[in-house]
This record gives sequence, structure tokens and C-alpha cells, in this order.
Amino acid sequence: MKISRRKNDGLLVAAVTVLLTIGLIMVFSASAVVAEEKYGSLLYFSRKQILWGFLCILTIFIFSRVKYTNYTKKGLPLLGILASFVLLVGLFLWGDVVNGARRWYSLGFASFQPSELSKIALIVYFADIFSRKGEIIRNWKKGLLPHVIILCMIIIPILFQPDLGTVVMISMIISIMAFLSNIRFKHVLAGITFLVPAAFLKILSSEYQILRINSWLDNLSNPLGSGYQIKQSLIGLGKGGILGSGVGTSKQKFFFLPDSHTDFVFSILGEEIGFIGTSVVLILFMIILWRGISISKYAPSTFAQFLAVGLTMHLVLYGFINVAVVTMLLPTTGLPMPFISYGGSSLISVGLSVGILINISRNSYQPGLDIKLEQFKEDRQSFYNNLVGTQ
Repeated sequence: MKISRRKNDGLLVAAVTVLLTIGLIMVFSASAVVAEEKYGSLLYFSRKQILWGFLCILTIFIFSRVKYTNYTKKGLPLLGILASFVLLVGLFLWGDVVNGARRWYSLGFASFQPSELSKIALIVYFADIFSRKGEIIRNWKKGLLPHVIILCMIIIPILFQPDLGTVVMISMIISIMAFLSNIRFKHVLAGITFLVPAAFLKILSSEYQILRINSWLDNLSNPLGSGYQIKQSLIGLGKGGILGSGVGTSKQKFFFLPDSHTDFVFSILGEEIGFIGTSVVLILFMIILWRGISISKYAPSTFAQFLAVGLTMHLVLYGFINVAVVTMLLPTTGLPMPFISYGGSSLISVGLSVGILINISRNSYQPGLDIKLEQFKEDRQSFYNNLVGTQ
């Protein structure tokens, strides 16, 4: 059968390009007031975001050219896990403390968050394991337990940063990949049954996380205290209406809404470009989900399929969870909006995901157009023969 190599996924590239453009505009708009007040320059944050945006595009270009099969050579998946573990543990010695959390290394000109790259390392590792282990992975002690230990090596240091939101997201991504593998469903269910109580115990042991939950459940009781941020977020979205107040005209960014250019930039986006603008952003994420699933469907190997699923979930789950937080459907998690929120580590992480997805797409094969036409003719002839035969 004649086959044809696929080119870059045009819709995926277009969706990512538009999201990056929207992100650069919104970071400038949402951060200008804070940047001027704290650093004496309207462009303090947007200049950095432009640089990180360029590095994101460069990362996409480079990794779209590096064949995905190289990631399984010479024990690279395990080396990536070990490197992530060292970086995460090193945070407790050399990491910067920001708002009571140790999540970043200071590089002088910028900050680096190792948990962002740890997610990619885990996705590559488990895509390799799920594709190679086959039926062995169904055995708890010999096939699955060693890899659960590997997963815990990464999520436990992240949990104690503390960063419960990232731990939950990693668990969701790996669980989706596991559900599609040969793992017994009861093992996946057992893992979820263990993680949910563990998450609740972690929340109960942390005063600020209890405060987040309480403010989410009963935000009206303290709108000027623990419920202040989410109330201001909803006010911003409500002010936007259908068409928005116009780019650059937000009132919430004037110190009313904390984290207006990071975790809650979607609220500023809704205020300035309205329901139409927020709908466009959600549609773009749906396009990424659609194209990611399509790339996984036509992937040339099982490893590529698992890898595409994991990377796609990494891109879209973060976006949807961020929207759920901003609209008060979920408690505050501290998770950024991919492509839109300010932050270099996040942009590099999503750039890696998009680049690898494009590379899988470029190395996938599908039936050529002439084969599709030939099949159509055969189906048409078969239908005609059956029709004539019934007369």
C-alpha cells in the first residue's frame, strides 16, 4: 500500500501560535501597572515574556526536528528521572523561598522551576515503560511496583515544596496513560483510592491549603480576606461581558486582583476581550486536544502513542484546570495557564511538549490519497452490486 509522510500539523501549529500571541499581549496588559509600580518600567515583565516566548518557539523548532525515538536510547528516560530527582531535592538546599514555597532556582536573570521539566521526564519514562513492558506490567510486584516507586521519587519532593497542584496534575496525566495501557484496572483504581485520601491528609496538615478550601466553599463569608482573590477574579470576568472592555483597559489589574499576570491572567483576558475572547482561547485548547489525539492515533509506534497522549494531556489539562480555578469551579491551585500566563519555565515546558508532538506527527504515516480514492471506488462498486443484486 502506498503511504505518504505527514507534514507539520498545521492546525496544531496555528493554535499554539495564536495562544502565544494572545499570551504576550495579555502579559503586557496585565503586568504593566504592577511593573511600573514595583520596577519603574511598564515593560519589566513583558520584555522577559517576549524572551521566553522566543525560547519557547526555538524549543518547539528544535524538538520538532529531534526524532522522538532518540528519547528511549541509552537509558535516557531513567537518566531524565534521576536528573529531575536531584534538581528537586536540591531545592531544599539552594532553592529560593517565595511565598513560603521552595520551587525555584534563581539564575540571576531569571528563575527556573524544575518541576516543569520533571513532568516531561515522567511522561517520557512512563511512555517507554508502558510500551515495552507489555503483559509484565499487569503483575503488581514484578511489573508495576518498581515504577510506582520511581513516580514517588518525583512527586514526594514536589509535595513538600509544597506544590500539591502540580502533584495532582502529574498524577492525573500518568493515570490517564496507565488507563490506556495493559495495567489492570484494579491497580489504577487502587492508586486513585490511595492518592485521594493522601491529598486530603496533606490538605488537612497545611493551614494555608485549608484556608483555600474554606474560601472556595464559602467565599462570601470573607470577601475581603481569604475569598478576596476569587471574588475579584469573578468581578473581572463579569465586567468583560460579551465583547470585553478593550485590550489594555482592565480595572482589576490596578492592584485589585493579585497574580493578575500569572495564575489569574485569564480573568484579565475575560475582562478585556470578553466572553468571545475567552471562548476563542478555550476553542484553541480544544483544537490542541483534537490534534493531539489525532497524532496519537496515527503514531507509528506504541511508545509514540503513549508519548503523544501524555504530552497532549499536559497541555490541555493545565489550561482547563486554570479556567476552572479562575471561574471558582475549583479551589485555587497555583497552576498557570499554558501559553498565556507569565513564566519562563512553563513556556519552555509547553514548548517541549508541542515540539515533540510535531515530531511524532512528522514521522507518522497514513494512507496516500490515491489509496483513499481507490477504496472509495471499491466501496461504491460494492454498494452498486448489492443494490442491483436485490432487484
